[in-house]
Amino acid sequence: MKVLVIFLDYSRHDYTKQSLKSIADAGYPFDLITIDKFGIATATNDGFDFAKKNGYDAIVYAANDIQLPNDWLKHMVYYAERIPNTGMCGIHCVEGLADQIEMNGLMVHPTYTAFANVLIPMKVIDDIGYMNEDHDPYGMQDSDYALRLNNSGYINYYIPNLTQQHIGHDVGNGTEYRKMKDEGLSLAGHKWGYWAKYYEENGYKINNRQIFKTKKAI
Repeated sequence: MKVLVIFLDYSRHDYTKQSLKSIADAGYPFDLITIDKFGIATATNDGFDFAKKNGYDAIVYAANDIQLPNDWLKHMVYYAERIPNTGMCGIHCVEGLADQIEMNGLMVHPTYTAFANVLIPMKVIDDIGYMNEDHDPYGMQDSDYALRLNNSGYINYYIPNLTQQHIGHDVGNGTEYRKMKDEGLSLAGHKWGYWAKYYEENGYKINNRQIFKTKKAI
């Protein structure tokens, strides 16, 4: 499996070196591109375009405030290659874990949305399409994509016995980064409702990025 890591270095670079160091300890070969464009979905979609043009079999989108465990990609590829309907293959970070279930002889923790750094096979991206850029710069991009995956027959899960750490906590008040997140979260519920209805009426597979640029929840 030929893997592209899309490193999202779009804001706050305090932990960039630490994150990149953990990415390097992947236990599996990969190529990496860094995208510092503002807006999580927009930056990730640029990575999708690059991956499509250059013949990759899977992408991993990776934030600049996540520390991954050793051999992380070796495990992701192992699972994604053996579970054919993989949507998001993740490593647990902060949210709760569901009980393990068996898929194709492997035990996994099923989840509606896999958060933090995840692997997505390119065949899934070719089918489902792009991330929703209306959620930018910060909001429910990953949950939006997971909704479309779940409703298209794909499975999102975490690999057992592995953990990645969020090292870039921003609990302080008054920073521009915190302000950006708070503004995004204040609109997240409204945008989620708008797009959930849109997908139900129009389908979950959006291979035209322009739709997300022209149709806006607000």
